[in-house]
Amino acid sequence: MAGRRQRHTQKKAATDESVITGVEPTIIASSQQSRFHRETLETSSKDIDLADVNISVNQLDLLVDAHLKLKEGVRYGLIGQNGVGKTVLMKCMADNILAMPQNLNILHITQLETFDESTVVLNEVLDADKASKNALWEFEELHRVLGNERQSTAKNTAELNRVVHRILLSRLRERLEDARRLAIKRSGTRGHEARQQQLKLEKEYSELEVQNAQTFITSRMTADLLPEIFDKYELINVEAQAAKARKILKGLGFSKDQTDAPVKTLSGGWRMKIALAKSLFLEPNVLFLDEPTNHLDLPAILWLQEYLINETEGLTVVVVSHDREFLNAVTDETIILRDKTLKYHPGNFDDYEKNSEEQRIRKQTMLDTQEKKRAKVVASIQHNVQQAKSTGDDKRLGQVASRKKKLDRLGMEKTEDGKRFKVSYWAGYHDGAREKVTVEQAVKTAPIKIPVPEPLRFHGSTFMAKDTSFKYPGTQRNVIENFSIDIKSNDRIAILGPNGCGKTTLLNMLTGQTKPTKGEVYHHPLLRIGYFSQHIVDQLDHDCTPVEDMMKRYPGLTEHECRAQFGTVGITGNTVLRKTRNLSGGQRNRIALALVLQNAPHVLVLDEITNHLDMGTVEKLVDALKEFTGTLILVSHDVWFLKQLMEEEEDDGDGPEEESEFLRREFYIVKNGQVGKWESDMDAYVETVMGKVRKAR
Repeated sequence: MAGRRQRHTQKKAATDESVITGVEPTIIASSQQSRFHRETLETSSKDIDLADVNISVNQLDLLVDAHLKLKEGVRYGLIGQNGVGKTVLMKCMADNILAMPQNLNILHITQLETFDESTVVLNEVLDADKASKNALWEFEELHRVLGNERQSTAKNTAELNRVVHRILLSRLRERLEDARRLAIKRSGTRGHEARQQQLKLEKEYSELEVQNAQTFITSRMTADLLPEIFDKYELINVEAQAAKARKILKGLGFSKDQTDAPVKTLSGGWRMKIALAKSLFLEPNVLFLDEPTNHLDLPAILWLQEYLINETEGLTVVVVSHDREFLNAVTDETIILRDKTLKYHPGNFDDYEKNSEEQRIRKQTMLDTQEKKRAKVVASIQHNVQQAKSTGDDKRLGQVASRKKKLDRLGMEKTEDGKRFKVSYWAGYHDGAREKVTVEQAVKTAPIKIPVPEPLRFHGSTFMAKDTSFKYPGTQRNVIENFSIDIKSNDRIAILGPNGCGKTTLLNMLTGQTKPTKGEVYHHPLLRIGYFSQHIVDQLDHDCTPVEDMMKRYPGLTEHECRAQFGTVGITGNTVLRKTRNLSGGQRNRIALALVLQNAPHVLVLDEITNHLDMGTVEKLVDALKEFTGTLILVSHDVWFLKQLMEEEEDDGDGPEEESEFLRREFYIVKNGQVGKWESDMDAYVETVMGKVRKAR
């Protein structure tokens, strides 16, 4: 036991060291190799079926002997707690670290997050299709020499030879870069083979590079190359590709001006949208989408939802998302990454959650029943043994043997798929005739605790805006026009609208970050406001540890007090001693929340707080916010999150109806500078937005 604990400590220390120092982690991935070498086999099947998949990061196992199955044309939801390895698994498949079938084009959205800053957005999406981009470049090079003719003449032969040599060199360079990337990623025998291939290509490239184009390029080589390049060009419909890219960008919320603007003019959120647009434009065989709804507003989320459902026939999609509504709408099946293995459920997340709870209840009932039977059988055995000893009746010993066999048969009476249990179904050595009933425990997520604000002992308005308008300096149009609101303690306010409509501007004005250009915003003198802004995570000091950051913001706090505060949002242990830049997005979100909650605010203003949080953490956040006795002002595109906090739970009819704890729950919509009430519920709002999305398609 001590040795095992020591090995675990060493593995954890190795992982922690890489995180703290920022060193690229060492990923080792392997799977069972068939005798047909699936890696090099070209087949018509687009399915993936890998046995004995093992993945480790810095010697810490993430998957052990797992079975990876992806069926062609199925949309999967990949679920699991933050840190279990969902992103690493997708990276291993997309980067070909695992021995994937080479007939498949597998794409992970993170592979598309590098940009040419000077390129306009439309061209950045079009250039993601490297095959088409290279084919167009090769055609343009030849067209510059030959014009519309496909035959060379003595006059242009010298220049043509140089172009052909340049094209051959470019093709070999592409192969060499792919080989180098593969050699870096792979390890063991496959890594050695990849490095040998890299050395071979490097030698070929250096030899080709020094060749004289006029003596090396033959008329035969040119005659073979020209028809190939011209034929590839004729298969490319440039206008259709541009139209497709514009349609995708428009659906994700890009205006025409943004589509034609350089990438360098756009913020991080918009760049993530560009990466998503690239992935949809490329249409690979297998597409991995890791939190695709982050930074998307509701119209863009609903557009993406419709796109994945209606326009990805035959495409295998794997989605990781905290957005339950989106995940349930787009996925057919669910993959559960838990306890270093993969389990599969033939339904979406809601169906899996319901089925899992039913299974837990069924197995717990079965276990309780069997424990009662066991107690009776054990008591019977003890009674018969005593009777046999006192009376010398050997028949009693026969009954004892019978009862012991009955004990041995207690366990699972049926397999998980409903078949009657047989020992032959159960491989390996076992100490009983039946598998024991095991109740799978729900995944535990650290709770979030929001401090109770001190009472203001004031029954009037604590937070008010009267006839307020706001416009940015140098502009003519008001972003917010004549907005008034009267907010009291315990109110729940949700602000709806697409990105760019002015929601964040409104929040900044209400919280005092900016002053209205007209009107007045009033706060009670003792009112404390906790503002989780859209950019608060980016404003953390990434070169400090969370403890150092908090002590700078709140002088006088001790390290112990800082640790205690971070513990209220589930950040514990050495995590608070790592530099913020080396923490995950979910951890940074919770650190920012801990900073916001330090002063026990009376009003919590939360702008897109669910980004990067896993579903378990979002659930705990909802639980904490439901118990919060102060005022909530919410901006979110997560429909499930808003429903939980803004819509009263239905009365189950048991007991007297209680008066609502909160004074009011109200939705406001921001549109064209006007802020108005939405008198219906979230489902009606979603239906309205969906109607506009479908109409615009």
